[in-house]
Amino acid sequence: MEKKSFLRFLGKKEKDFLFLEGEELHHSKVRRVKLGELIEVNTLDGNIYIGKVIDINKKYLKAELIEKLEVYEKNTQLDLYLIVPNKLSKIDDLIEPLSELGVDRLNLVIGKFTAVKEKDILKKMDKWRKKALNSLKQCKRLYPLEISGISKLSDIEANSSFNILFYEKEKEKSLKDFIGKTFKSISIVIGNEAGFDKEEVNTLKEKGFITLSLAKNILRMETALITAVSQSLLFLED
Repeated sequence: MEKKSFLRFLGKKEKDFLFLEGEELHHSKVRRVKLGELIEVNTLDGNIYIGKVIDINKKYLKAELIEKLEVYEKNTQLDLYLIVPNKLSKIDDLIEPLSELGVDRLNLVIGKFTAVKEKDILKKMDKWRKKALNSLKQCKRLYPLEISGISKLSDIEANSSFNILFYEKEKEKSLKDFIGKTFKSISIVIGNEAGFDKEEVNTLKEKGFITLSLAKNILRMETALITAVSQSLLFLED
């Protein structure tokens, strides 16, 4: 089949057929998918299929499986540890760009300067995970951005090949010092609007994180986060 781009949905495969149900069925109707139309279906198990729509009713959309697409299964990992901002709406706006950039896991961390309550963060989890799923279809990545549960800063471990703490008071070292090197996995820690307490920095350094400068100017959390991820991607192995 000639390589074309079709509308992509999240669904399930049963034998030689693909099905959309619930919200995905609703989305297909909003997008005015018609009988005979070709669509892409991500079954969230590492597979993407092209199907030809043969039935649309109140319960499901059914498509005949036409082709299984070749997919790129990356073998690198980019984890982001974000000290929860004091305005949770900021996370709402960050889910899509983080998904598009290819962050694998977003870990939400309670730091010394986190003012919001844990119960308020938990209330937003379903919304954020839903946004990650919707972004998955738009940017056509294979798996959704994983949004982990809440952890404390003291629980963070330096388990990646390259573990970075972007720290506003670091003036000497930056990613420029690592040009020419690549890593299988990278973990990034980014502070919220209030930055880091010195004790927090020492804790992470003792665990194996390297403090690096991100820019000469003081950046807003949102700007720092996108900049940090974009720059770090250059150091992941192809």
